[in-house]
Amino acid sequence: MKKYILAIAIILLANSATYAGDPYVKAFYKNKQWTVTQVGITGELKACTLTSSPHYLDKAKNPKFGTTYLEVSYPNNNVTFSGKNTGAYFRTSKQIKLQVDDGALIPIKPENPILGKSIVENMLKGKVVKIQVNFDGGDPSIHTFSLAGFAEAYKKLPDCAK
Repeated sequence: MKKYILAIAIILLANSATYAGDPYVKAFYKNKQWTVTQVGITGELKACTLTSSPHYLDKAKNPKFGTTYLEVSYPNNNVTFSGKNTGAYFRTSKQIKLQVDDGALIPIKPENPILGKSIVENMLKGKVVKIQVNFDGGDPSIHTFSLAGFAEAYKKLPDCAK
């Protein structure tokens, strides 16, 4: 019986030691337009993202639904357009497209990451990203994200992920 209790105690001790950390979210680096955020569990894992909110919004449709964000995850360079409290805004949209400077319009689905290595490469050389949100009739809502400071912040991602 003592061996059985000792074995259970060892298992419980081992399990409690494997979950040593607490979840956290912290800003690793921030400039005027872009923030590198580190998310993880202390001592176990971490992930880093690069995020910005639009510096210009055409038609002022977005504020009634919430702030939108453009995010690049590291190291896979997924690009995500998302928002806080924007579910109705996204549901009523018929088509959403991303454009770096005057480049090609790329269809995207809100809150669904797209493989963005070529998008990120264009962002590193570009000046602005526009997200066009089209509705049934009327002019599209355009979210404009400045790329000022993007390259500098992007270079911080490998250090964040260490």
